[in-house]
Amino acid sequence: MDSGATGRAAHSAGIAAARAYLTESAARVNPVLRRFWDEKVREWDRFPEIIRASFAAYDLLTADGKKIRAGLTRLGYEICAGPRSPGTPVPDGIDRAAACVEILHNAFLIHDDIVDQSDLRRNRPTAHRRFADAARARFRSDEEALQYGRAVALNFGDKGQALAQELLFSSGFPDPLLLRAVRLLSRVTAETVAGQLLDVDDVRLPDLTEELVLQIHEYKTAHYTIMLPLQLGALLAGAPEAVLPALRDFAIPLGLAFQIQDDILGLFGDEETLGKPVVSDVREGKKTLLIVHAYAAAAPAARASLESAHGNAGLTGETLEEVRRLVRETGALERSERMARALVDAGKEIIPVITSDPRWASILYGLADYLIERRF
Repeated sequence: MDSGATGRAAHSAGIAAARAYLTESAARVNPVLRRFWDEKVREWDRFPEIIRASFAAYDLLTADGKKIRAGLTRLGYEICAGPRSPGTPVPDGIDRAAACVEILHNAFLIHDDIVDQSDLRRNRPTAHRRFADAARARFRSDEEALQYGRAVALNFGDKGQALAQELLFSSGFPDPLLLRAVRLLSRVTAETVAGQLLDVDDVRLPDLTEELVLQIHEYKTAHYTIMLPLQLGALLAGAPEAVLPALRDFAIPLGLAFQIQDDILGLFGDEETLGKPVVSDVREGKKTLLIVHAYAAAAPAARASLESAHGNAGLTGETLEEVRRLVRETGALERSERMARALVDAGKEIIPVITSDPRWASILYGLADYLIERRF
């Protein structure tokens, strides 16, 4: 076998190992989450239905999804816990800690869908839309029902951040480790909200820069999607603080690449696979490198078209195709893809600093490639 074929085989094997690890982690976390929601429903049984409905909403959300963050939490733990004696299992508590990150993720999604006025999430109505539709008959107008749905979902999202900490505290790890973990969770939650504020700030397309987009991607996505779970798992394994910078140096470029790929899928992906309309990112005026680079390279008339389309709630499919064409023809799509690949390669350079264990290294390499080669 030539070196190229060997490299491709190793590449495919790494991605397969990473996906298998994530699938296994999800299988461990799903029943933890289901039991937790059942416990909360029983605990709050004496209260009106709207309280129990919040747990049902999270049960629906957390039953789905790729569980990347849960898998990374377990991975951070296993890498930093060191070798185990044969037959010695990983503590069950790590699955509760991993599940807490998934709750936090879905709390952010509930809020994000309100901000973006999104109707669909994973091919189902978003939380605020579902409660608005269910209550429509009680209100005089669709807007009043939607305002009710937003109010309910806003509180559901707030509740999720507290529930995430509650589940983490129940994981059974020693108090000193839990204190470090909760400090990390709180800090990254604040950083993520800062990223969200940057994202909703009123910055028009002519003033939007690559630097600002990358800053949003780092704080809104990379910190809690990749860095938080890896560092959380490491802290619960008792890893010293000195280990955390290497995990951060690996996580941030991967998180940026993850979001760039997310934006590419949001413009060019398959709606059925994504579970939401591909027109939504442009309608919402989402701040992406695709749009920034296309605008910078476009002729004046094309720039005017992009300005008209970006953030236009009435955007049509025909105009969306024009935006896609401009993103391709200006080289913005290719440039974003190259940047994502360069970021992944930069992250990979840190892997030997994190671990010398061939198994964990293979999963980390495969995970890096998977994040920019996924299609949903």
